[in-house]
Amino acid sequence: MIDSNQAYFSRQGRVGNMDVMVRTPELQTMREKSIAVFGVGCLGSISVLEFARAGVGNLRLMDHDFVDPATMGRWPLGLIEAGRYKVHAISEFLNSNYPSTLVTPVLHRIGGVRDCSNSDSDNSVILNFVSDVSLIFDATAEIGVQHYLSTLARDLEIPYIAVSGTYGAWGGKVLSIIPDKTVGCWMCYRYACNDGTIQEPPSDPQGNVQPQGCGEVTFTGAGFDMAEISLSGVRTAISTLCNQHRDGYPSTPWDVLTMAFRDDSGQLIVPKFTGYRLERHPECSLCHN
Repeated sequence: MIDSNQAYFSRQGRVGNMDVMVRTPELQTMREKSIAVFGVGCLGSISVLEFARAGVGNLRLMDHDFVDPATMGRWPLGLIEAGRYKVHAISEFLNSNYPSTLVTPVLHRIGGVRDCSNSDSDNSVILNFVSDVSLIFDATAEIGVQHYLSTLARDLEIPYIAVSGTYGAWGGKVLSIIPDKTVGCWMCYRYACNDGTIQEPPSDPQGNVQPQGCGEVTFTGAGFDMAEISLSGVRTAISTLCNQHRDGYPSTPWDVLTMAFRDDSGQLIVPKFTGYRLERHPECSLCHN
């Protein structure tokens, strides 16, 4: 029997779109936006979690790799997801916890050997993946893929954001190329990095390693340092998507952002953020033609 003198309290929780957005009014327009994310490893996984928290309406995730249990120190979902494909694990988490964001996982390796049972080319898979998206977010940190995706974004007139870290997670970079806003191109950026116009952040000369049982060389570095790079990339992407929207998140006054968390000897410093405008480089034949 229920004691008539005993009181019961049921706590009410509100989780409608407006209940969430009232706490982040500058991000109201994110519900209308879609982002194609390439790579959901160390940098990309943190980024997509933040995109969902920011209320992005549509996320498309492309990756080919699985969750190695040894990476739990810098992959956000931990040991429980070991052995699963990254896009499937993180998509299920987002669908369960951020139902207002539509998440579409695509298991695909750019430049991989073509499956005889699949007649779709790399290019057709990727063109379909980026169809009608608001922004391309490149977290592959692979120079060949960056060149390809930045060129694709330019041809399709889609904003392109790329994030990458240095060995040891001593620093990182965010590149932003926005149609009708950014003067230079990806090749201008590479020339500027090579000649020192854009200074490279510090990097650990001993910062690569091939762990036992791993088929590829990887980098060293703490997850919390890499997360700082992801957050700067997300901030840049959200700023880009809010551009020209009244009362939206402010515009970034840079095209390239470099971050240094250590000096060249590896000692911690007060984090240093440096912004650059990306101009046409005199050696870039693409821009000057």
